[in-house]
Amino acid sequence: MNTEVDWLCRLPRRPGLAFHTSKSRARKNRCRGFCIGGHLAFRAAFQPNVRATVCYYGPGIHDGKLGQDADAGSLVRAREIRGELLMIFGTKDPHVPDAGRETIDRALKKSGIRYNTLLYPAEHAFTRDEGPRFDPEATDLAFAEMVGLFRKVFLS
Repeated sequence: MNTEVDWLCRLPRRPGLAFHTSKSRARKNRCRGFCIGGHLAFRAAFQPNVRATVCYYGPGIHDGKLGQDADAGSLVRAREIRGELLMIFGTKDPHVPDAGRETIDRALKKSGIRYNTLLYPAEHAFTRDEGPRFDPEATDLAFAEMVGLFRKVFLS
């Protein structure tokens, strides 16, 4: 069994990142993350037994910044993703601006992976249900897309 996936499964629940597994880990792993968790979910998707990943407005994917690492090389490794990937962004997000989203899209297209990018007229952290950035409509639409991806991958 992949040690990185095992390690993720043992982590206590953290806000922003969830790694779900079934009894049959080799077949049914999925991951989703919000903000920095979106970037971490993107990296979790490098594991060959992760079949579906949803990344909500992950900062640093486009420029490599992750914590103290100036360039974690996430986009360079995108070709390692074997499962399906859903990228969700707000078009008013200063942490992942238009140029950053274009960089991500170019890299994902070049990698040849199965992915979809969804854009909502919303700010960073638009799914957080407190504060002025919360957008309930965009949240509901994005959540429905996430559920749809998981259903397609795991129930069909």
